[in-house]
Order: sequence, then structure tokens, then C-alpha cells
Amino acid sequence: MTMIENDTDRMPPTTDTGALFDTALTMAAAAKRGNVTAWAEAKSARHDPDALAFLNSVLLGVLIENDAVRRGVHPADVWAQLRRGGLDEFG
Repeated sequence: MTMIENDTDRMPPTTDTGALFDTALTMAAAAKRGNVTAWAEAKSARHDPDALAFLNSVLLGVLIENDAVRRGVHPADVWAQLRRGGLDEFG
């Protein structure tokens, strides 16, 4: 397979999703505790930063929608509520 070597057409490197997931959980736990040092150490682990950012976004989306379903609220309504309320309404 040939690839065009530019930023828009480059395929992402193969990534160990298990290690990314572990890093994302470590970052989340550290952030929740307010431990910026531990969060930065986990973030600086040798992972593709775009893959890590994408996985964190996927995890956040899953948590938001699962919580909505658990509460009996349509996920679209929760997304809209979060956008209106901002960070103060998140937790």
C-alpha cells in the first residue's frame, strides 16, 4: 500500500488500544484528584497524542450517553444540556 506523505493523508500508526485505555484512565483519575503532575506524566507516555486524545473523547462520549440512558434521559437532550450549562453542570 502506498501513502501520500502529507498531514491530511497520513495513516495513524498502529496503536496498542489497551495501553491507551490504561493511560486515559490514569489521566482521568489524576485529573479528578487534581494531581497535575501525575496527569502530565501519564499524558507524556509514549503514545500517539492524537490517538490518546481521540480515545479520551470516545470515553467521555460513552460516559455521557450511558449516564443519560441510566437516568432515563435521551442522550441528545443531555448533550444539549451540557452545552447550555457548561462545566458547572457536568458533574
